[in-house]
Amino acid sequence: MAALFLRDTAGHSMLSPRLFLASTTLLKRFTSKISAAVEPEVLSDLEKENIKHRKHPGIVKPNHVELPQQLSDALKRIIGDHPLRKVVHDSQLLNRYIKSRHPPPSQEEVEHRKQLIVEEVNAKMPLERLSTLSEEEATRWQRKRELEINRRLGQRVYAWKRIDYGAYEAVVYAIGRAAQEYAVLTRVLSELQQRDGQFKPRSFFDFGSGIGTGMWVASELWRDSIFEYYNVDRSREMNELSELILQGGLENKQRSLKNVFYRQFLPAIATKYELVVISHTLFELSDQQQREEVLLNLWRKCDGYMVIVEEGTRRGSELVNEARMFLLKSALQAEEKAHTLAPCPHDQRCPRLSDLADRTPCNFPITYAPLRISSDVKSDRASSLYSYVILKKGATADATRPWPRIVRPTLVRSKHSICRTCTAAGNLQEVIFTAAKHGKQAYRCARVSRWGDRLPMELGTPETKPSKPSKAETTLLDELA
Repeated sequence: MAALFLRDTAGHSMLSPRLFLASTTLLKRFTSKISAAVEPEVLSDLEKENIKHRKHPGIVKPNHVELPQQLSDALKRIIGDHPLRKVVHDSQLLNRYIKSRHPPPSQEEVEHRKQLIVEEVNAKMPLERLSTLSEEEATRWQRKRELEINRRLGQRVYAWKRIDYGAYEAVVYAIGRAAQEYAVLTRVLSELQQRDGQFKPRSFFDFGSGIGTGMWVASELWRDSIFEYYNVDRSREMNELSELILQGGLENKQRSLKNVFYRQFLPAIATKYELVVISHTLFELSDQQQREEVLLNLWRKCDGYMVIVEEGTRRGSELVNEARMFLLKSALQAEEKAHTLAPCPHDQRCPRLSDLADRTPCNFPITYAPLRISSDVKSDRASSLYSYVILKKGATADATRPWPRIVRPTLVRSKHSICRTCTAAGNLQEVIFTAAKHGKQAYRCARVSRWGDRLPMELGTPETKPSKPSKAETTLLDELA
């Protein structure tokens, strides 16, 4: 009989190569079959050709966004006397910095990291050596040791600081971020409009409003219903620039929107707003306690939907899901009805973030036309990744909420398509669609759906069955027996 275990050079036991090969080979031969039933109403419309597959109700639009000409012209005017090449260069640097940001580390994280570093330094500079040194030598040695600890701590702990926006920095932000953030918020708020056609907000509240991007998008989608826009940003210069953009970049010109209000701090009055947005702002709050205080304050002001958007990085995704779970828990404790409208088809913890070994963020793509103000902008298309959540306060009547969401690019192959989805059960599920196994309509819907879309169908429970081992595998197992 072949040896089952061998010892490596360190003396540790390990599986013999042949047994390891056999075990992994057999594991790979397990197959998974998942049923998929298209929603009856959608199925009927597809069969009667009332709708085309590429326009099925799970498709999220738009995929590509351009700034309205009026906004584009206003942004070009606000540059004023600033050197154009310097503004463009600084906006690119700012954009890269924002995409690389981490939230401020908690005190517990810092203490834990410091403890690990102290252990490392103790191994290199043991405290026992102090007894062999004179008092003066011991003082110098101790100082050197503390400097080494602080040096390593500075290298391994993120040095967070809030970004302060003056008049010039606000212009740089507008040039570097306006087109991207407008595209992201257009995609997110358009999905809200598509999912709830009866929602006609009369009031809009934006915390961390910046140059007013959220207000621009909301006014495009619900101009006939919104009668009040309330913007809060701690930077007075940002608020002033936002107002200037509403004037087309020209001072003393009338605003293009009425009933627009600006504040630097959250108002104490308990006024309710039907649409509350906090976009690209969570990174600016100093710790988790402040994030929760702000979120709870905004949730109390919300009387409809609350939208949270961040960069589509791992850290941004974590902040969005932290906020989502905190607000759902707070609503449960207050005995309020609340649920996630998008992107999750469930109210459980994000399965993407539950696996600590998987560093893949929960994010979605959007392409947009960058602001063309100089020859340095050479492409007509740019792309960005974002993380978001739309929370509904109150009861819901959305029967399509359980539809699975595609969370990675669809792989379209010959006679089959592979969709990686997040399901209503709170799991990540890969489905290989074929016309033979799932039917023509389900297969064609999956084939035209893209990352970020939903599949208008119900997925069954995976049935995992081992397939019959090959002759070579059978021989290998016989040798090991």
